[in-house]
Amino acid sequence: MSFFRSLKGYHTYLKISKKNETTKRVCIYSEGLNYRNYFIEIIEALKREKIEVLYFTSDTKDLELICENIKPIFIGKGIIRILFFTTLKCQLMLMTLTDLGNHEIKKSKNCKNYAYIFHSLVSAHKTYNKDAFNNYDIIFANGDYQKRELIKLEEINGSKIKKIFCTGYPYLEFLQKQRIKKSDIPNNILFAPSWSKQNDSLLDKHGFHLISLILKKKNITLRPHPQSLIKSKKKLELIEKKFSDNKNFLLNKNIFDIKPIFQSQILITDNGGMALEYAFITRKPVIYINYKDKIHNEQFKKVGLDTIEDNFRKKFGLVIKTDQIKNLNDIIDQRIKDYKNLDQDVETFFRENKIEFKNSSDKIVEIIKEEIKL
Repeated sequence: MSFFRSLKGYHTYLKISKKNETTKRVCIYSEGLNYRNYFIEIIEALKREKIEVLYFTSDTKDLELICENIKPIFIGKGIIRILFFTTLKCQLMLMTLTDLGNHEIKKSKNCKNYAYIFHSLVSAHKTYNKDAFNNYDIIFANGDYQKRELIKLEEINGSKIKKIFCTGYPYLEFLQKQRIKKSDIPNNILFAPSWSKQNDSLLDKHGFHLISLILKKKNITLRPHPQSLIKSKKKLELIEKKFSDNKNFLLNKNIFDIKPIFQSQILITDNGGMALEYAFITRKPVIYINYKDKIHNEQFKKVGLDTIEDNFRKKFGLVIKTDQIKNLNDIIDQRIKDYKNLDQDVETFFRENKIEFKNSSDKIVEIIKEEIKL
């Protein structure tokens, strides 16, 4: 069924591309529903400029209309997706997909520009593969720190020079618009562990135990990373089976649903970009469990730059060891009690790293218009 659905989507694309070859158009590829939020503000900005958007997805759950008249086109994950990318003809393809050209998704000779937007605030040289961005033509960086890191990676890897623009983070723009005021639910904990290529993530090794302990005294929402839905599928099934009947437990698998972020009192995580987004949008405390460092580029130290996530963690996070999980309820209570309003400090941190969210999508669209002459 999925094959025939993706084949139908590919034929839809062929008809559109042949019918209106002179139309001002930008193509977007989303790996799934959980990535849609990263494009929403950019799509709105493209619409305001009367630029047509073709939105392609590999997820059957990602087929609802976007912005009234933009209907996603399903291309699946198999042979049809490979065919689609190989034969793609467009002026610009915008994606959050890393390692373009390093796996089955290859660049098309008939697509003039491939542009990348980040779906995280983390630095570019530690949690991403060494060659993750090599084959892109344009990169929209969240701040100066990513631009410096990407340029350094080009020097170290000897990769091609890309056009790198500091535009801010459109997802922060999206979150700010969704912000819910005075929405705290007492004793409601958000647990959002990161993912790892290894099968020994915090979720895999300590997730079940952590949730069990929290539920003795509090409510907890587990918000797994989109990649964890794949990498830790069996563990998540066990957790869901065990705790689904507990009214104080919520499994928030749909990253499109961001209410749990605002309804929580505190975030528990290990590393990654979630903590930066959470602290900036909610101004609430973060507890880090010092399990394992997330390193997907073993040569990251050659860049010679500290990562923004490590700097943020040292400055704003409370870091505990895994053997302290047994005392987590007491640690949470004390952290919430001691936590002071750090609005100004967080603002200063983001400003110093030149991370913006206001009008970031408009900046991206202006650059697109200039670069590909739309």
